[in-house]
Amino acid sequence: MIARSRKLIVALVVLVLLVAGVTGAFASGGKEGGAKGTVTYWHQANVANPTDPNVVWQQGNFDAFKAKYPSITVERTVVSNGDEYLNKITTAMAAGNAPDIFQTWLSGRLEPFVTAGRVTPLDDIINGDAALKDTITPAFLDTGTFNGKVYAIATTLTAEVIFYNKAIFAKYGLSVPATFDDLLTVVATLKKNGIVPFAMGNKDPWVGSIPFMAIFDRVAGFQLYKDICLSHISKWDDPAFIESSKYLLKLRDAGAYPDNFNALDYNEAVQMFKDGKAAMWFNGTWELANLLQGVPDPDLGFFNFPNIPGGKGTSKSFLLNKDEGYAISANAKNRDGAILYLKMLFSKERQKVRAEQGTLVTTRNLGYDESKLPKVTVDLIKAMGSAAYGVIPWDNPLGVNMGKEINLSTQAVLAGQDPADVFTKLQAVSKNEWGK
Repeated sequence: MIARSRKLIVALVVLVLLVAGVTGAFASGGKEGGAKGTVTYWHQANVANPTDPNVVWQQGNFDAFKAKYPSITVERTVVSNGDEYLNKITTAMAAGNAPDIFQTWLSGRLEPFVTAGRVTPLDDIINGDAALKDTITPAFLDTGTFNGKVYAIATTLTAEVIFYNKAIFAKYGLSVPATFDDLLTVVATLKKNGIVPFAMGNKDPWVGSIPFMAIFDRVAGFQLYKDICLSHISKWDDPAFIESSKYLLKLRDAGAYPDNFNALDYNEAVQMFKDGKAAMWFNGTWELANLLQGVPDPDLGFFNFPNIPGGKGTSKSFLLNKDEGYAISANAKNRDGAILYLKMLFSKERQKVRAEQGTLVTTRNLGYDESKLPKVTVDLIKAMGSAAYGVIPWDNPLGVNMGKEINLSTQAVLAGQDPADVFTKLQAVSKNEWGK
């Protein structure tokens, strides 16, 4: 279910490209006429930036729902930091005190909630509403599906790529690097001219895992990733982890990151790239619409992490995922209201707004104007369609505990701890977690 082949990725992306097809009116169905009371809703968004496209979209959903269902009060809890949100929702789940409807990560991060019986299956809700069923792409439900039942619906298709400022590259005569050595040359040129090569906020530990995952894929290839992250049959002290760490540290030691990158948080790094203070930013397409506010078309470009000579992987593979899922608590106090809010989130109208912001949505048949899409969005869709294979970011299939541990491990390597010690300790943690 987790691993992807090239054929599957092509099929999925073709489905995304079909979203300019059928239009349709939002239909909530169910018990909307008599729905009332209070619905609790939790999600993550950078509310410190009111113009952030996700913040704007979430507020639009809230306003549209309030106008359509004035007898229902939605109590929103918004957390700006992703790690803080993950901790908050995980704690609430463990206590059996989850909100009625909530944003969630998928695959291994969602699975414990499902196993504990904390999440409502959505199959009957989807199949019972023609408009909702027409909007959702079935092939994109896999990472929210367990034992044949759907527990969460993703709304964004995400890849983690290197975004770059074309104007800065042009100013210093730089080209997109084809090899790791080429990338080091780019870093050296930018550094020499007083430009931060990569914006990075490694205070949030998952950020540093992104270049590590890409490097690991280029060094070790797809099979070892599957063996360790999906099958749990390989060991974290495999030499490939040490070799990959060496390349990660070569970037750090070449001055690829800001001097204080271990103290910068995620949002500060995003802003550094948007302000043109850094030439590159290696992170997720979920920020695409936000990035375009600072580095607009045609200056915003992207490329995949380059090849490492002698490695088993290829730059034709992508870190690729379905993201930003939404689920309903099994103990929802206002189930009818939660269902209506879920349907509002995935209505054609609200998904159309999301798509036209530049977000790569997982939904279809929205009838949006493709001419409104930024060129970088169209280019990303095409690039993912040509991917040799996709690697889901490790902390998702590994689950909450081991996912957190791998992120902390890459953060520790970047902070100066010996990679051999770090991954030996991680192997010990995994033995306790997995029993092997």
